[in-house]
Amino acid sequence: MSPDGPDALGVLTALRDGIGAARTLGLDVGRAEAIAAEGADRLGLTPDAYVVALVGGTGVGKSTLLNALAGSQVSAAGARRPTTGAPVAWAAADVIDEVKPLLARLGIERAQLHAQAELRSVVIVDLPDVDSLEAGHRSIVADTLPKIDVVAWVVDPEKYADAVLHDDFLREWMGRLDRQVVVLNKADRLDADAQRRVAADVRRMVREVGKREIPVIETAAADGADGVATLRRWLADAAAAKVVVAGRLAASGRAAVTELANAAGVAGNGASPLIPQVDQRAAIDGAIEEVLRVVDLRGTERQAVAGTRAAARRRGTGPIGLLTSAVYRLSGRARASADVGGFLRSWRNRGGLVRATEVIRQAIGDALPGVPPALRPRYAASGEGADLEGRLGTAVDRLVLRHSEVEVPRSRLWPLIGLLQTMNTLLLVFSVAWVILWVIARPEVASYTVPVLGPIPAPMLLLFVALAAGYVLARLLGLHAGWLGWRWARRLSGAVRADVRRAVEAAAFAPIERIEASRTELAAALARAHRD
Repeated sequence: MSPDGPDALGVLTALRDGIGAARTLGLDVGRAEAIAAEGADRLGLTPDAYVVALVGGTGVGKSTLLNALAGSQVSAAGARRPTTGAPVAWAAADVIDEVKPLLARLGIERAQLHAQAELRSVVIVDLPDVDSLEAGHRSIVADTLPKIDVVAWVVDPEKYADAVLHDDFLREWMGRLDRQVVVLNKADRLDADAQRRVAADVRRMVREVGKREIPVIETAAADGADGVATLRRWLADAAAAKVVVAGRLAASGRAAVTELANAAGVAGNGASPLIPQVDQRAAIDGAIEEVLRVVDLRGTERQAVAGTRAAARRRGTGPIGLLTSAVYRLSGRARASADVGGFLRSWRNRGGLVRATEVIRQAIGDALPGVPPALRPRYAASGEGADLEGRLGTAVDRLVLRHSEVEVPRSRLWPLIGLLQTMNTLLLVFSVAWVILWVIARPEVASYTVPVLGPIPAPMLLLFVALAAGYVLARLLGLHAGWLGWRWARRLSGAVRADVRRAVEAAAFAPIERIEASRTELAAALARAHRD
């Protein structure tokens, strides 16, 4: 709040921010944009005067009221039918040059001038009747009201509860205007008791509609200046003109931001998520498990171990191992059971993401009854199966592509084992040849006593040693490759799981998060508008 009145500029800035957020939400911002534009225009016109509009139905005496304030005929008066077809202004002669741009913006072509010093800061406008039979009269009133600084609702004892005025104007505008007064005209037609009862009823009606206290002034315009003395004092003492204008612009801006905030569901309890975080987390956890079921982490781990062992055979075996590895690759078994990258990339062959998307859709569907009607189409669209499955599928494709390009782990121990395997193969060939020679030619050879088995010829013992060494080396290679493979498999599985979680978290409720971000921006704009 500035020393001169409400910070209208701050409120209008908050309104523009709120319009930006509301537009992102797909809300209707037409009315708010009109108010923001009107406020920007009005701030550019800073005459030392404010505009009061006389608004009421046929025969309540608006024109008579204005004529009584002026002390002369400004607006033609009539009791049986509407006589004001276009807005008529009454302004002080020494400020008319300053207020002409303002009157032009209001579409007022006719102005009566006066020299009353006490009402120098007031421009009074007599608008057409709100219940006029002329189709254009009500639209003139509706179009002019947003541009008016102060509204004087003129009623009489017979028409103060008129449905047109009450339902079409008071309910819509009383909460959006900062400075207003209700004028109970023709009060002189009632006796004292009836006058008190009607005035009390009018005040009750105003409180119910406006949700706050609004002054009610009783007048008798037919009595001339004496009958409108109280209203004259209220107009003269209302406030400095710029403060009145600022208050009206601030009130209109706040009302517009509040209307947008109500449509987005952030006016009452702030921008609390329409889908509670606990429900989102449960849905995300369920979707992650369904995605991982299709990606198949257990199968990925088996592929990782098999791939590591295959790499170990190529580097850690002798000539026979190289031959079996080549057969393993050429037969296609390596691609089927030891290709981590290929296994991950083919995740779509193992199933779709329908079950994963259904978990997300269920969470969104459960929340829809509590979503403001204006946002429901966007919330519903964010859970559309094809779109949601497409987002999740693209996210999974990216992460599996990244993990499918990793290399199988290697070990410096494998070449050493391979060298020992080669040497052992040579020993095995030599021992086989020696055994064959010994069987055929029966040369004299030494024998060695082995526990349990007894004496064994040297060729046979050497063959057994070579076979045992080959077995031990093969087991050592397999155990080491398996251990290394399982370590890699667990790391890879954990990395894939973490990336799937991030991908699902980013893709599942991404449109909802954008909606919630805009709702938060709108709530912040609402808070700023009411703080200024």
